[in-house]
Amino acid sequence: MEQNIENKAPKNTQKKNDSTAIRFDKAFMRQVTRLVDKANKKQFGRKVKPKTILVNLLSLADDKLIEKTIKKSQDESLTLNDRKEMFMKEHLSKFKGSKEEFEQKMMELMSGFLSQTLT
Repeated sequence: MEQNIENKAPKNTQKKNDSTAIRFDKAFMRQVTRLVDKANKKQFGRKVKPKTILVNLLSLADDKLIEKTIKKSQDESLTLNDRKEMFMKEHLSKFKGSKEEFEQKMMELMSGFLSQTLT
């Protein structure tokens, strides 16, 4: 009794996928849905898909608009500590003293400002 044992490698029959999933919040998806609904209010032609609208929107945007969009997104991603550090770097060069002295002076000025507005 002979057994035929053949080591066959399983065939890799996966399709090449050139797309990825992106998660959007519900508010954004409502906006996209409104645009798609508006685009599909027509008498002829196939349905307009959300991807088509977004691809066309990006392709029609000029470089200036894209740069403004990127800059706005970068600004919105800054935390309070990031803004504080940027402020410190920008204004510390104009101040004669160390970082600690600069922070002390800011606290003094802020406490003076607050005492004036509270009375």
